[in-house]
Amino acid sequence: RCSYSPHGAYAQSKLALVLFTYRLQHLLIANGSHVTANVVDPGVVNTELYKHVFWVVKVVKWMTAWLFFKTPEEGASTTIYAAVSPEMEGAGGCYLYNEERTKSADIAYDEELQRRLWTESCKMVGISDESNRVP
Repeated sequence: RCSYSPHGAYAQSKLALVLFTYRLQHLLIANGSHVTANVVDPGVVNTELYKHVFWVVKVVKWMTAWLFFKTPEEGASTTIYAAVSPEMEGAGGCYLYNEERTKSADIAYDEELQRRLWTESCKMVGISDESNRVP
């Protein structure tokens, strides 16, 4: 609110992704859909994400990437697991990391926050929010 932080914005966007996915899965179940929605955390992957950062950060990344970062192929493995694994058939609303179901941040389970994000997202893209309608 006071100043922009690239890392803060990135973290906020990842939280929004999780909140949105949990709400989407709730609505899919409520509507009797067999489609599922899950969150995949690929971990820290050696990509071009840091392409436009300060040169010192680039040097540190270059020096440590081989030790701490996953390759793009390794980063994609959990996404592939979520899409094709028989264990994930019919499973929705899961947070996946390293091809395992795990718990996301506590705030991601706040159903009111999930609803608020969903409603605001609908407003921003100009569609009606049918999820808040009582049958």
